[in-house]
Amino acid sequence: MKQSSSRLYRNDKPLREIIGDEIRARIFDGRYQPGDRLVERELAETFSASRHPVREALRTLQREGLVESLPSRGLVVTALTRRQVINLFSIREALEVLAVREATVQVAAGRPHGLDRILQDARAAIERDDRDAAHAANARFHDEIIALTDNELLQGVLDPLLGRLHWLFRQILDVDVVVEEHERLRDAIVSGDPERAAAVARAHVLAYRAHTLGYLFDDAGARA
Repeated sequence: MKQSSSRLYRNDKPLREIIGDEIRARIFDGRYQPGDRLVERELAETFSASRHPVREALRTLQREGLVESLPSRGLVVTALTRRQVINLFSIREALEVLAVREATVQVAAGRPHGLDRILQDARAAIERDDRDAAHAANARFHDEIIALTDNELLQGVLDPLLGRLHWLFRQILDVDVVVEEHERLRDAIVSGDPERAAAVARAHVLAYRAHTLGYLFDDAGARA
């Protein structure tokens, strides 16, 4: 489906970011499937744009790991293997537990946070049966935790992984359960007890890992 160039240019963001957001959304919602080719010329026609912003958008998505270059096919939507998903969750467990611990310390010291607002957005999205908005809010919840750490190095380590992690976030079918877990995590963070919050974060990641492996790969051993 073609996008009106005038509609795209009315946005305050640079065109490369707008196009990147749209391609990312299409990957997340399944319109672009793993293995699908992303041809620069065709995308430029789709978005009624020149090829330069499309090329820049694809470079960003490649850095995020959502798009990969294959010698025989060019740029395609990344197809994650079971091993890659396991590795992503291992990295997420290590870094997110660290982030939650640091965020808890910051909140206890008086740093303001937007966790409550994000959870309200997620609940409102569920009530109006808007799964995309609920998934987006759940992803923002994790982004907010990272931001709360005020740790630029941690953010820099996570940046190349965020595209794939956000794609994994959207594989959960029961978003209501995820919001409930996020509410427990919010309670642990605002409690001011970093070790309690870290334990809740680890349990959340491991539960998410088991569900995602089971859903993506019909993996009976996902909890192993």
